[in-house]
Amino acid sequence: MDRIRVLIVDDSPFSQMVIKRTLDENEFEICGVAETGREGIELYRSLTPDVVTMDITMPDMDGLICSRQIMLFDPQARIVVLSSLKDERLIAQGKSIGVKGFLQKPVASQELMNTIRQVCQLQQIEDGWQEKFLEYFIQSFKQNLKDMARLDCELSVTSAQGGKFISQGLAIVFGLTGSQQGRMILDASLETAQFFTQRISEKDVLGEEDVLHGVAEFANIVCGHSLSKINNSYEGIELRPTPPSILFGSNLSIVNPKLKSFMATAQTEIGQLSMSVGFAGGE
Repeated sequence: MDRIRVLIVDDSPFSQMVIKRTLDENEFEICGVAETGREGIELYRSLTPDVVTMDITMPDMDGLICSRQIMLFDPQARIVVLSSLKDERLIAQGKSIGVKGFLQKPVASQELMNTIRQVCQLQQIEDGWQEKFLEYFIQSFKQNLKDMARLDCELSVTSAQGGKFISQGLAIVFGLTGSQQGRMILDASLETAQFFTQRISEKDVLGEEDVLHGVAEFANIVCGHSLSKINNSYEGIELRPTPPSILFGSNLSIVNPKLKSFMATAQTEIGQLSMSVGFAGGE
């Protein structure tokens, strides 16, 4: 099996030495060492390592800024922060930009190697992992339509080129962050959204705000159930939703060409509801 290629970004020669000695050379290869953030970005571009160990405090830039620049170049970059600093605010900031792991110096050899193995876990999933993750969203979508709104549906799934999505009127958009980057959108016409919320609330007359909250809560449940099942099924995978954005407007176009996207369309007795799911890293 090929060794995991590691790029060390750390301005301390002593820390560089410790990391090198910590990683079993039979499983890990140190492909590069950078003493500044700028050098780390340049080496990542030229070496394309499997994983980066990233210090926080460096002479030219903060390690999270460096990580963000690497992620802009490669959204699939796997970065493990390895620093004397570790607090909840730092972890939250790192996760928001896609950092995969956080360890505090000094770190035990086995802990470091296990963390690197976990963040590289997705590389070991066979081709078509996006489609496998999509299945969890489809199952959650269908099940919650039945459980919450008592709706059976005919469901069709198509690939959406260029991550393009056109809204029917009301779109609830969740970003997906953590081990992977992506997006989920739940969409319906305003008329269908009204009928749908009446069914899940069992009320005949609803205001616009009730409709919005009802569809948003349904979308939140579909997304949460899907991510929970993915996280429980794949060791080392941790996906989380961002707070939702709510968009109004028929024929509103939402485009992200970096995503490999799919559209699941449910035809029901009250109208059409659509779910778009996309992940970064698709062809």
